[in-house]
Amino acid sequence: MFLLFLLVVVPVLVLIVIINIEQRQQAAERVREDALRFIQLTTSQYEHLIKGTRQLLIALALLPSVRSQDAEACSSLFGDLFKRYPYYTTLGVANLQGYSFCSPLRSTRPVNLADRAYIISAMHSRNFAIGDYAVGRRTGKASLHFGYPVFDQEGGVQGVVFAALDLKWLGALAAGLRLAPGTTFSIFDRNGVLLVRYPVSPQWAVGTSAAKSPLFEAAVALAGEGIIEASDLSGVSSLFAFAPINDSTNAGSGTALYLAVGVPIDSAFAPVNYTFVRNLIIVGAIALFAVMAAWWFGKRAILQPVRALLDATEQLQSGNLGARTGMLPSRGELAQLGCAFDQMAEQLERRELQLRHSLAEATKLKNLLDSVFSSIVSGVITTDTQGTVTLNNAAALRILGYPDTDDLAGKNVADLRAPLGSLLLPHIYRVGHTGEAMVGLESSIDVPPRGVAHLRFNLSTLRGQQETQGIAIVVDDVTEKRQVEAQRRLLEHMVSPVILAQLDPERLKLGGKRTEITALFADIHGFTQISEQLNPEDLVGLLNRYLAAMANAVLAEEGTIDKFLGDAVMAWFNAPLPQPDHVIRAVRAALTIRDTIAAMHEEISPLFRLSFGVGLHVGEAVLGLVGTQERMEYTAIGDDINIAKRIQEHTGAGQILISAAIYERVKEQISVSPITTIQVKGKKKPLEVYELLGLK
Repeated sequence: MFLLFLLVVVPVLVLIVIINIEQRQQAAERVREDALRFIQLTTSQYEHLIKGTRQLLIALALLPSVRSQDAEACSSLFGDLFKRYPYYTTLGVANLQGYSFCSPLRSTRPVNLADRAYIISAMHSRNFAIGDYAVGRRTGKASLHFGYPVFDQEGGVQGVVFAALDLKWLGALAAGLRLAPGTTFSIFDRNGVLLVRYPVSPQWAVGTSAAKSPLFEAAVALAGEGIIEASDLSGVSSLFAFAPINDSTNAGSGTALYLAVGVPIDSAFAPVNYTFVRNLIIVGAIALFAVMAAWWFGKRAILQPVRALLDATEQLQSGNLGARTGMLPSRGELAQLGCAFDQMAEQLERRELQLRHSLAEATKLKNLLDSVFSSIVSGVITTDTQGTVTLNNAAALRILGYPDTDDLAGKNVADLRAPLGSLLLPHIYRVGHTGEAMVGLESSIDVPPRGVAHLRFNLSTLRGQQETQGIAIVVDDVTEKRQVEAQRRLLEHMVSPVILAQLDPERLKLGGKRTEITALFADIHGFTQISEQLNPEDLVGLLNRYLAAMANAVLAEEGTIDKFLGDAVMAWFNAPLPQPDHVIRAVRAALTIRDTIAAMHEEISPLFRLSFGVGLHVGEAVLGLVGTQERMEYTAIGDDINIAKRIQEHTGAGQILISAAIYERVKEQISVSPITTIQVKGKKKPLEVYELLGLK
């Protein structure tokens, strides 16, 4: 019934609105026609007066009294004309200097008109000229000025006949017509100055600027021609018709005046509004009666079942699965719908219990998987087969240098830190296509703020039941491992790999232990003199070759290099691991240094051949880690270390000197030169030393 009501009432309302629109358009057209008839009358009278003024000024310019500048004769004549044509505010003749010598109006002081536009235009154009619209300061009248040149007998300009047309007659013309009540008539110049206003208003006197008024802005927007609803100068909403008045005598001057005739909206549309309201009241009464009848009829048969069904639906929507309509089965469609709703609610309630149980199990499993996924130390990133990230854990963000709050999901691998895109994308495509895993892919990237990090990637497929669903990328930061490996390689140059493999880092602690060692000092002779002849790069290269020969000889005998002292090497044997034959090991290392340098001299230029000296001594020293937990150094300290250094300082070119203690330990295995003594710094007694020649 409601639909029937809509089908009947709505078209009637639409018809009433359409009729009202048509009636309003007809009323607006009537107003427009009346306004345009008045505007046409006004413009025709205006053009007629301008044409008559032109003819009058041409005739006056030919009068003898004007040409002869007989002020008294022409003033009398102009006075009669002034009385005969009251729509002129002034008539007169001005000489070349701009002073009026013939005028019916008397002035207490002469007025110079030389700067007036219509005087200048008439003199220069030698033709009829129209000036601007102006409002007299004393008279308060709006007028339009005209000028026409006066020629002498030779055809030269000797003055200008001028006149001012009073525009007040346009207001009188409007007052004489029978316009609709409340109709307003206004004339503006092109600058928005009000020249004529009917009816007269104290607020909007002649000469008042209305340039910023809605009425003048509407006239300018319509280019002075058309019809529009706007507020008049008093703020009354009216229907306005506009028309321009052009200076037909001045080519290209454009619009001179804007005419606006307005009829108040209430007056223009009063009959239409009355008819519209009457029709609405009639239709409203009919509609109200129809609604009441429909409500009375449908309340018991429709509204009550619908309300019960709606209430149950709202309860079900709010989460109450126990909501029921309580409707009994019957032959009515609404009753059947209610019973079907109750059955659906019962099934939903059973399903909801099952879903809660399943959801609890799934949530428990998801939380467990999330915890496991988040706790994985390695970074895990999953992508689709095109490289778009679908999932990542916190470790991946940390390893790649992203904040913990970031989420890489939705980004493509190409958008990650360079050069991950160019490195991973080809392998992602290949793994996704072939299904073969990629293991051990490594790259170095700049990870702020850590700096350069060395990463290792393993790629494998994520498979569904039949096809590849995506790619799993496992990333590990192996920077620290690489640093440890580099440190170990560096340490292998100082400690024999055989010894290094037996050291336990957990047992290395700060402190020292007294141990017997064989100390070896090897020094290069003449390095200071040759350093003055080489550039720094060549000098370092040469030094490294000699030091490498010495260090390799020590490491070959599983000795330990303590440090490099400029162009010298300090090493020892029997530590950190015991070596029962440490003395003979040191002897062999010294002889190897001699043989290696001799072989090197055969390969290099004689200019770069340097001699060496080696000193050996066996005795006790304190060995251990010196420093802090952050920076340790494994070194040997003791007087016997100093003795080995002093012995080396007394060696000659290519000479190996050993102490008496060394000789006593291995004299059956070595060949030496006769004994000699040396005096070393810090010792009162001379030291007995032997020159080592070789092995027996």
